[in-house]
Amino acid sequence: MVGSASFGVSSPFDIASVDFNNKVVPCSLFIVECINHFTSNNQQYFTHASVNVISNFYRGNMRREYKGNLMQVSLVHMQISGSPEENLKTAEQMLYRAANSGSEFVCLPEYFAFPANLEDNMQIEKLAEEVYEPAVQLLRRVSREVDAYIVGGTVFEKFRGNYYNTCLFLRHGEILGKFRKMHRTIWEKKVGLHVGSTFRVFETEFCTVGILICADVFYPRTVRKLASLGAEVIFLPVSASRTHPPVKGHPLTMKRAEEHKVFILKNGNTRSNSRGGNSAIISPWGIINQAKNEMQTKIISADLDMTKLRKLRASA
Repeated sequence: MVGSASFGVSSPFDIASVDFNNKVVPCSLFIVECINHFTSNNQQYFTHASVNVISNFYRGNMRREYKGNLMQVSLVHMQISGSPEENLKTAEQMLYRAANSGSEFVCLPEYFAFPANLEDNMQIEKLAEEVYEPAVQLLRRVSREVDAYIVGGTVFEKFRGNYYNTCLFLRHGEILGKFRKMHRTIWEKKVGLHVGSTFRVFETEFCTVGILICADVFYPRTVRKLASLGAEVIFLPVSASRTHPPVKGHPLTMKRAEEHKVFILKNGNTRSNSRGGNSAIISPWGIINQAKNEMQTKIISADLDMTKLRKLRASA
């Protein structure tokens, strides 16, 4: 970060904004950027935890004061490697970065921690056991250290001897709830994954959240059910399996968002760009932001106008 800043206040505790490179920005965000820049060049002296304690202290609730009715969300459009360890490292870095940018919700893609050749495996038990604990520990740790809700992509969850493709929803280090995928791909059927049967929504201070996973959105009843339960924002981690036909754009997801007057946040990965796995933030009135065939990990963010959505739903 290169630039100059001036503070026109009598006490550092009174600072609400800063004139930075001729732009007035919230002081909390300026400080966070300073911290991120400094620590990125002195990584040997800092842990993610220490950076986020400092960042969250200065940022506090100031970011919400400047947003008004807008709610910032971020999707991690991930480049998936052959190494679960590398994938977890990438996910961790991106979660911190997105949360520190001011996002209230940060989402990861389906199977974010698993190796890129996941569908070559016809026996998932060993891989499931190897990935589950490190992935959940990572999600808990980051959630504890940032001021954001985490939509944790998916992991293989073992429950009563069966495996499920499950998305965890976290805040402050706690798992607030989970959603188990209801509609399997061909590969998921072959390896014996079981399906969930329960729709859930989560009330937050910002909005009511629902979760679906990939193929669930193909079925009209899924979005309709979540909307009927009050969901305003639906997170949709996807991976687009090898059997998924090539898709240009997001025609089905846009249709669902428009029909049921919800935001749908579709979070994919770079390997599935051409098969409908591009990440996109979609409103009832169109695409707000999307990945455009990026082959590197990228954060896709947008401010959701919750007031506009609620007025639209109230007028229906």
